[in-house]
Amino acid sequence: MNIETKIKEEAIYWIACENEGLNELEKQEFKHWLESNAKHAKAYNRMKFVHQMAKSISNENAKGLSVQAHKEARKIRFLEKTKYLSSAAAIFLLVCFSIFKIYDNNFAIQYSKTFQTDKTNLANQQLPDGSNIFIDAKTNLKVEFFKGKREITLNDGRVMFEVAKDENRVFIIKSGDINIEVVGTKFEVIHKKDTTTINVEEGIVKTYFSSYFFDKQNEKILTKDNSITYSNTIGIINKQDEIRSEKIALWRKNLIAFNKTTLREALEEFSKYNDISSSFLSKEVAEYQITGEFSSTQLDIFLKTITKIYPIKIDKKDTEIRVSKRI
Repeated sequence: MNIETKIKEEAIYWIACENEGLNELEKQEFKHWLESNAKHAKAYNRMKFVHQMAKSISNENAKGLSVQAHKEARKIRFLEKTKYLSSAAAIFLLVCFSIFKIYDNNFAIQYSKTFQTDKTNLANQQLPDGSNIFIDAKTNLKVEFFKGKREITLNDGRVMFEVAKDENRVFIIKSGDINIEVVGTKFEVIHKKDTTTINVEEGIVKTYFSSYFFDKQNEKILTKDNSITYSNTIGIINKQDEIRSEKIALWRKNLIAFNKTTLREALEEFSKYNDISSSFLSKEVAEYQITGEFSSTQLDIFLKTITKIYPIKIDKKDTEIRVSKRI
């Protein structure tokens, strides 16, 4: 038996003992075991997760897992280590061991790739399953494929997804604690510091907030032309609206769309595609709003436009832009 398997078994043993209750001596032994090797604590924490899975399955499935676990146990003489435990604890231990094997089989990474863009976007990046992703500037995401699911972690930025249909593997996007689940569809996900927005161009999308395993809050089913914005921190729905398909992910055409967007936010958008920094000498000016579409390469036209709309002055020197109120 290799050392990894031995540590897994020991972690399962201590979980079972905890469920039955530890005396003072056992508590000391358990503490020593945790602290003696960093791998012990890691295996124990993973088994805590497995414990949650075990509690969620039906009795019928638990019996099936127990039968499978007994078969595996005979191969490694695992039952010898549990013969002094109660029947319930032994069954729990065996079910957990079986679930752990299922966990390993279904969550072993088959494909992994990280994408990070600077001031240019990446068009039509094809994934191994046939899905395509369009990645905006200043975007960071990680793609991981497993046997039973396809998962994207969007850390920042905007991505347009064209998901290839696969009934056996759900496609999941995680934007902080906001989750988006699909089988095959087209939609945009925008991750900002405080919010996540999902715009659906085609198909059906399920969205929800989940801060821990099995928890789903504010779950919504979105269809074509639906748009929703969640708070990243507490998962409330800030806005739910309709959006025309042709207005989704305009950045693919090098366009920036503003809808009652503050000048501060507008210049932050331009800074994704241009090497600039901006500052405002007045909070009032920074909160002025703009609506319209502009080319991401036409910063000067944008600056000229806002000076015609508002009584403001633009001082541009090299890559620095200063905005103040016109006197």
